[in-house]
Amino acid sequence: MFLSGYLLIGMALAAVLNAFFSVLPGYLIGVPVWISALLLWPRLKSAQRKQTAVLLLTGAPLLLFGTVYGDDPQYLLKALEANYLVLAMLVGVSFLRLVAMQGVHSDEQLPRGRTALWQTLLGAHLIGSVINISSVLIVGDRLSARQPLQPVQALVLLRSFSICAFWSPFFAAMGLTLVSAPGAELKTLVLFGLPVALAGLLFSMWEVARAPAVEQARGYPMHLKALWMPLVLAVLVVICHEIWPAISVLTLVTLISILFAVSWLLLRQKRQGGRRLLNHIHEGLPGLAGEVMLFLAAAVLAAGVASSLSAFDLALAPEHYGALEACITLLVLILLAFAGMHPVTSVVLVGSILAPSVSDPNLLGLTMLMGWALGVGLSPLSGVQLSLRARYSIPAVQLMRLNRLYAPVMLLVCWAMLWLFTRI
Repeated sequence: MFLSGYLLIGMALAAVLNAFFSVLPGYLIGVPVWISALLLWPRLKSAQRKQTAVLLLTGAPLLLFGTVYGDDPQYLLKALEANYLVLAMLVGVSFLRLVAMQGVHSDEQLPRGRTALWQTLLGAHLIGSVINISSVLIVGDRLSARQPLQPVQALVLLRSFSICAFWSPFFAAMGLTLVSAPGAELKTLVLFGLPVALAGLLFSMWEVARAPAVEQARGYPMHLKALWMPLVLAVLVVICHEIWPAISVLTLVTLISILFAVSWLLLRQKRQGGRRLLNHIHEGLPGLAGEVMLFLAAAVLAAGVASSLSAFDLALAPEHYGALEACITLLVLILLAFAGMHPVTSVVLVGSILAPSVSDPNLLGLTMLMGWALGVGLSPLSGVQLSLRARYSIPAVQLMRLNRLYAPVMLLVCWAMLWLFTRI
């Protein structure tokens, strides 16, 4: 099984080298992804297998039809690429968990009260912006070590993670958005995504302050040693993007994540750090089986939809994509999330349909990020909500009740930002 780990790290390194030297066509870099997917299939959970199978069985016939009748092999090659840029980023970011956990695990007394929960919300948000859903599990396990997780603590974990999708360059949402909305710029998406994220955090802090028995709820002790890494990495990405503006942000995030984690572990832990790196390749990377299969299947579906539309010469996108159309798209993305569609699938579908005719890819990209963030935070079928329910026994009804005010408020905030974006 460890062979799949070497295939994935090899793919990530090949993606980085290809970005700088352009030595290989993209579909060849995607080949290790397909091989690793075959090896990782037995590791998938039943629900993951069903979801992947539905996507593949829907996308493959469409791709075959579009390739044969459209007489254009470009979409088949696009499917073979298997979203390798986004997967390379996920592989790179996964190494950061080895560093982040050093500053998070602690046996000290947990603080209580409103301020402690506010600190937990902001700290877990910064950590989550780099290591994704791992932050929810790390902090959640610590909070629930001696007593069941309380609703207000579940609120903190849910919001700290889902709000990351509005702006974080290290989130899969940003990676897939930059691929699905060609021409979208990281600076612009972060510039307009951060105020929305801030609004979500401030509103969540207000909700936390009003929660019953908040003064008795335990928070997580956040220190500089737990928060320094996200800040340093964000600065490195900005600096490297200025030095190499032609290199995609996804590639820079992949490169910086791997170099940072490898350097930190080897310099600080030496031989033990080397063993941890090897163990991550052998065990940690194969643990990405669900993400690998989902992104691969989504690539097939997106290529199938695009090739079929091209074969029929259909244009489903509106002639003008402005604020109103963006607001409608956002609502559709949220509804698809409630229907159980993973944001990976809905984003690539929207991209395959709208991207070819959208004049401002930043507007489309901003809409995708908002749809991802709100869909993950609100849908009872999202991965983070399923994790909270399964791991900490938080009822789905309880999570929906926690979002009863957040949903309409943040939808209005997002709509307002989309209108503002088109006016600036």
